[in-house]
Amino acid sequence: MNNTLRVFKKEDAEGVRNLILNILSKEYPFDKSAYSDSDLYKLSETYGGKRDSFFVIEEGGGIVATVGVKEETQAEALLRRFFVDLKHRRKGYGSGLLDKAIVFCRDKGYRKMYFRCTDRMADAMRLCIKKGFKETESLEVGGFKIHKLELSL
Repeated sequence: MNNTLRVFKKEDAEGVRNLILNILSKEYPFDKSAYSDSDLYKLSETYGGKRDSFFVIEEGGGIVATVGVKEETQAEALLRRFFVDLKHRRKGYGSGLLDKAIVFCRDKGYRKMYFRCTDRMADAMRLCIKKGFKETESLEVGGFKIHKLELSL
């Protein structure tokens, strides 16, 4: 099936929210305390800055993968909402989104990118490390670890 990797549009909001909340509730129900979901109800505003972006992969009329880039400081960006629908994993979707986010960050003049994830997000961690991210810290929180990965651009 054909897919399209593109910048988020306002009409994608419900599909993005449904995908992410579905993945969180099924795969990470105990990690909810580590992550706020308030940005999911205002995606255009949260990722609408000049140095922010949100990318999606659309397939068959639905959103199947997402990643957001949010300015942290003039030199640093956060990689957020990096999710791929379970049926679409191991097909290069995450890799394509991550590459798109890295190019975006370089184009915007960021010097570093960060990604925070729990140890339950092993596939995302492995992919980030494969793309050159290094773990710079980890923190034990309520029975699981939050990892901070960093990529120098």
